[in-house]
Amino acid sequence: MIAGWSAFAAIAAEDAPQAILQEDFEKGLGGWQQEGAAEFTVSGEQPHQGGKAARITVADKPAYQKLARFVDEKANAGDAFQATVWVRTSGVAANPGAYIVFEFFDGDNRIAVSHGGMATDATARDWQELEVCGVAPAGARRVRVALLLHSTGSAWFDELKVTCMRNKPVPEKPAQPVAIRVLPDTIIHPRFGGVGFHCSEHEHTITREHWDQVLAKRWRELRPAFARVSDCCDWNQARRDIQANYILMMKEVGTEVYVTTWNPKDVAEGPDRTAYAKSVVDYLDYLVRTKGCTNLKYYCMTNELSLKQWGVLHKDLPKFKSYHQCLYDELAARRLDIKLLATDASPVDFWFTIEWAAKNMDEITGIYGGHHYINNHALDDLAFYDWFLGKTSWASGLARGRNRKDFVLGEFGSKQDGRTVNGVKLDRCIYYETPQEPLAALQVCEAGLAAINGGVYALGYWTFADYPDEYNKRYQNKWGAFRWSKTDYSTRAVYYSYGLLTRFFRGPATVFRVSSSDPLLRAAAVQHHGAKTYSVAVLNRYRGNAPVTITLVGAPAVPAFRKYVYDTARVPSHPFGDMQPPEGCVALKDGALTDTVAPLSLTVYTTAYDDEPPAAVKNVTSAKDAAGNWRVTWTANAEPDFCYYRIYRGTAPDFVPAAENQIGSTIATEFLDTKAGLAEPHYRVLAVDQSGNASKP
Repeated sequence: MIAGWSAFAAIAAEDAPQAILQEDFEKGLGGWQQEGAAEFTVSGEQPHQGGKAARITVADKPAYQKLARFVDEKANAGDAFQATVWVRTSGVAANPGAYIVFEFFDGDNRIAVSHGGMATDATARDWQELEVCGVAPAGARRVRVALLLHSTGSAWFDELKVTCMRNKPVPEKPAQPVAIRVLPDTIIHPRFGGVGFHCSEHEHTITREHWDQVLAKRWRELRPAFARVSDCCDWNQARRDIQANYILMMKEVGTEVYVTTWNPKDVAEGPDRTAYAKSVVDYLDYLVRTKGCTNLKYYCMTNELSLKQWGVLHKDLPKFKSYHQCLYDELAARRLDIKLLATDASPVDFWFTIEWAAKNMDEITGIYGGHHYINNHALDDLAFYDWFLGKTSWASGLARGRNRKDFVLGEFGSKQDGRTVNGVKLDRCIYYETPQEPLAALQVCEAGLAAINGGVYALGYWTFADYPDEYNKRYQNKWGAFRWSKTDYSTRAVYYSYGLLTRFFRGPATVFRVSSSDPLLRAAAVQHHGAKTYSVAVLNRYRGNAPVTITLVGAPAVPAFRKYVYDTARVPSHPFGDMQPPEGCVALKDGALTDTVAPLSLTVYTTAYDDEPPAAVKNVTSAKDAAGNWRVTWTANAEPDFCYYRIYRGTAPDFVPAAENQIGSTIATEFLDTKAGLAEPHYRVLAVDQSGNASKP
C-alpha cells in the first residue's frame, strides 16, 4: 500500500487507493491539453522506461508551459489524490523549473492548487521522481493533473501514476475498545535526543523581567531536550555573548543545541572560503571553549540551503559541500567536537538534497536534517500521519544507512500563510488566531508522533516565541508557542499540546515500537535513560471518546501513570504560561492501562514524575518603592529539580493562594508588583518543581 493512505484504508470499503491514471506516453499526447507556446511532444531520447517520454521545450522567455489532463470529474470534498512522475531536465537552470501540480475546479473555474516537487539541472540531469499530494476542497468537482516547465530548456516526463482515496464517512468513535501495545523488544531509536523548538529570541532586545518571567521560565517548564538556534555572521561581540547566555540557559535544562547561520557570506572558493570557515569556527570555538556552551553539538553553514537567496544552493550542492569541507577541516584541526549537518532543506520536496549529501559528502557529515510545513494536507486529512511517517522513516533510514548516522527534523509546523497584506509579509501559521487553531495544535503533535515513530533523532517546532512586532515593519513572524507583541506574551494552543511532548518525550530516551488496533489512534512511547521512566502519547483522531487499553509488554512493575491531556474542545490557558496540571493517575494493572481518551485530543501517560513537593519558600518580604510599586523578595529554594516560583497577592495575611489571586510566575527571587492597588497587600510565594508539584504556602 502506498505510504500515506492506510488511515483511510482501514475504515473504507476498499483495501487500497484507486489508480485513476497510469501514463507512459507510449501512444503520444492524446487526451492532454497543451497550454503555452512551448514545443510539446513525445521523445524517444533516454526515456525512463519503455520507448517514449513526454517533453516540453522552451526556447526563450520562460513562462508557465503546461501539459494538463483531467483525471476526475466527480470529486467530492475530502477526496485525497496522489501523483508521482519521473522527470529529467536539460538546460533548466531557473526555479521552479519542471514540476507537477493538482488543480481543483468547481466546474470551469479553478479554485485551488496543490504543488508538488520541482526539478532543475542541479537535481534532474538524471531521472528524479516527483510527488504531489492534494485533498479536494469544498466545492471541488473536477481534478486535473498538470506537468509544467517554467524555465528555458527541456524537461522530460515519464511513468505518471495518479491515485485517489475517496473520502469515506468516519465513525464518531471506534467500534470497539482500542488495543495499544508498547513493544520494548522492537526499538525504533535507541538514543532519541528529544523534542524541542527553533529559537531566535536572542536576536531581539530582552528585558530582565521578560527573561525571568517568560523566556527562561517557560523554557525551564517545557524542558525541551533539543533546540535549533539561529546565528548571524555579522553579529558584534555583545550580540554573540547574548546568544551564548541563551545557549547556557538551555544547558542548565539539558538542551542539546544545533546552530545554523542565517546570512552566510558568499565567498570565492579557495583562500577566501577557507578564511571564512576559519572565522565561523573561531566563533564556535569561543562558544564552546570560552563560554562553556558544551551543549552545542551541531552546525550547518546556512538555513535551508540559502545563500543571498532562499534555497538557492539546492541548485549547486557541490558549493554547499565545499563550504562544509572547509568547516570540517578547520573543526578537525582544532579537535572541536561539533558535527556538521546536511542539508537543512525545506520542504520534503527538497529532501532529495539529503540523499545527494549522503552519496557525495557523508565523510564530512555528522548528522542529516531537513524541514517541512504541512501545506498540502488539511487539518482533517487523516492520510497525513502515514504520509509523514513514510517521509521521516525514509530520511532516518537514509541517514542510518550511512555509518549509522541520525536525521533531525529541524523545523516543522502547520500550514504557512506567506501572503503580503498592506505591504507586510505574513510569515505565520494560517490557522492561528482562528477557530481552527486548536486543531492545528493537534496536527503539530500528529506530525511530531509521526517523526518520533519514523526514527528521527530530534525535532524542533518553529518557533518557541513570536518575533516581536518591532522586528521589521514589513515582516511579521508569528509562529510562536506564545506571542510577543509589546507586553503581550500570552500562550497559543500549541504551547499546551506540543509542550506535553517537549516535557515528557525528552532525551536521551529509547523509542519503542507501538502498535494500535485502530489507525485513528496514533501512539508513541519512550523509556527515558537513567531513571527508566516511561511516557506514552495517544492522539485520538475520532470526534468521539475512545476507550483504550495500553499494554506495556514485558514491563516491570512501575508507579501509576500521571495523565496529562490536551483537548481541542477545552484548550488550556494560563495568564503566566504555567502548564496544565495532570488529570489524575492511571494505575498499571496486569501490565496494562485502561482508560478513555477524549475526542480530537492528545493524552500523555507518564511515570516521569515524583510526588514530593519543594520545601516552603522562606523569608518572603515586600516593600513599597518611591513609585508606589511593591517589590517582593524571598530566599531561593535549593532543590535539584526546582523549576520556578508562583507569586500570589491577597488582602489578608492568611489568604489562600489560588488561580484567581496569582499575579505572576518567575525564576527569579524577586517580583515587582505594579498593579497592587492596595494600601498594604499581602504576598505568598510557592516553589514549583519539574514534576509540577507546588510547595505549601
